[in-house]
Order: sequence, then structure tokens, then C-alpha cells
Amino acid sequence: MSSSEAVAVELAESKVTFRFKDGVEYEAISGEGETLLDVARNNEVPVIHQCLTGSCASCICKVDEGEVGMDSDRLMSLLPSEQREGFRLTCTAYAESDCVVDLDYPSTFSEDHEASQSVITITELEWVNHNTVRIEAELADDAEMDHFESGQYVQLKVPGTEEWRSYSMSSTERELPEVTFYIRVLEDGVMSNYLRDRAAVGDELEIDGPYGVFYLREEKVPQIMIAGGTGLAPMLSMIDSLRLKNFRRKPVILAFGCSFEKDLFAQDELELRDTWMRNLDIRTCVSRPEGEWDGYNCRAQFSITQEDITDPETIAYLCGPPAMNEAAREHLESLGVKGENIHVELFETV
Repeated sequence: MSSSEAVAVELAESKVTFRFKDGVEYEAISGEGETLLDVARNNEVPVIHQCLTGSCASCICKVDEGEVGMDSDRLMSLLPSEQREGFRLTCTAYAESDCVVDLDYPSTFSEDHEASQSVITITELEWVNHNTVRIEAELADDAEMDHFESGQYVQLKVPGTEEWRSYSMSSTERELPEVTFYIRVLEDGVMSNYLRDRAAVGDELEIDGPYGVFYLREEKVPQIMIAGGTGLAPMLSMIDSLRLKNFRRKPVILAFGCSFEKDLFAQDELELRDTWMRNLDIRTCVSRPEGEWDGYNCRAQFSITQEDITDPETIAYLCGPPAMNEAAREHLESLGVKGENIHVELFETV
């Protein structure tokens, strides 16, 4: 190899340090054209990942040092504000220099939360409003999901197709083998068409998971949850987990928003939780009321005010459409919530 060729190889390589929340670090060399996820997988670094296309955000990291570029054509689930703050999806990111990236979970998370495939059987199917279905189902006896964390999602295979769709569960680990979902039904879509036209009690669906790094953090600090539409599902799971853990020392605020009153659902369930948890403050918001409305007349994030931010370590969870998540993140940061304490999940609408 000539000296010029050696220089070219040297310039094409960068050292990537993956730093996990428990302080464990892995170092690996990134070759030209390798994504950070390629580097991690080739060197047995336990980075969480799932879709490999940039759509699920499971592989999110934050750049602490160095330059990390992105394939902007595939950044489907990363908010503009997150990009500006240095967040990257490892499956679409490339080291442009030696760099250090932070992962917001311990190095053992993948090992402790390994996904598995099984089957669920629908035991109850209920339309809870004009475009939302509540599904209760039971996992098969061979299912292994005891490591599920409230807030995570699973993939369901649409019967009669080869298509998989991702949904957060509204149930908790304590309720297994029973699982519950709230799924929005659109005018068209492979899962929507199934639910509207032929879904029935007794149907079996393949299930894969759980996945994701959107899960309940257990720090004893105030919690703010902002949900749009069926983004309420993981919040219900988180709230129930907090209740079961007797978390009553700090306030928990749930801001649940829809465009119209007819879009609301799970109101009885929310009232029950409000009764069970004295530290829970539920704010139901309708941004475009068509008649008299006694709740909040605004988008969900704007029901959160400066008076609600009583602790600089407040943790926030956002789950809804991209526009809502982006606006909610910017609003919370303007109130003083730290960017690293804001956790975001998108829900799938197909």
C-alpha cells in the first residue's frame, strides 16, 4: 500500500465512543460509509434498534463530542428541535470525525429486554369513539414479555397480510398475559381496513416485541405527560405503573388533547385514575370545540404553564403526531424543562 493510500484509509476512519447511561463505554472504528448502527452491530455494542429505516426512533442517541452527519432523506421520526440539540438516529447517522455519542439507557438494557415473537388472541373489541378501537387480547402461553417496560411498543402482524404495524400498549406488566391497545382507524390503511371490516373476537395476531426506549423513568421527580389522540395509550400504562409502585411523592400531570370532543375516549378510565391517585392532575383538552365544552380549550401542551414546572429535574413524556410533539417539546423547553428530560414517541397511523 502506498503512503497516499494509507492516508486515504486513515481519513476515512473515525473512532466512535458509545457511552451508556450506566457509565459503560464501547469504542469502535467507523469505516467509510458505515452508519453508527453498522459500527455498533459489527462490534457487538448493545445499541437498541428495530426498524433499520429511521421510522421507529429506537436507536436514538445524542452527540456529545465530534461531528456526526445524517441521511436527511430518512429522518422520519426525529424532530427538528431534537436534531438541533444533537440527537441522531444511529441507523441514519455517520461519523464525520472521532465522536462520542450518549445512549439514554444502561448497557444491559438490550439483554434485559430482549424481544420475542408470539401470538395474541383478541378477547374484546370495542369502538370507543368514531375512529378508535380498544382491543383486549391474551398472550399465548409461550409468550415471554415479563421484561416489558410501560411506554414501550410491540409490532402486530395484520391477519391475512405480511404487513406489521407498531402500537404501544395501554396495559402494564402486572396485567400480563392480558394486553390492551387503543388503535386509531383511518379511512384507509392495512390495519385500519382489517379493524373496520373483519376483525372479530377470537382472531389471532402475531406479536413481536417489546421495543423502544420510550419507557417510564423511575426518578422521584415530577412527571408531565402530553398525549395526542391514541398517544394516550402508553401514558395510561405509565400512570398505572406509577400507581402500582405507590408513587405519590411528586405531582403527575397528564395533558390529553384531541381536535374535537367527538375524538375523545377513555374518559371513564381517566376519571378512575384521577380518583385513585391524589397526585395525578388530568387535563383534557379540545382545541376546536363545536359546542359548550367544560375542559381546556387549547392544544394539550398549552395546558402546561410555568406554575407547573416546580422542579428543574421534571421529566416529560410526549406521544402524538410529529407536529404536536415538536410544538410540545419547544413549549416545555421554553418553560425550563431540560431537553434531555423530554422523551418523545410517535404513534403509527396506518
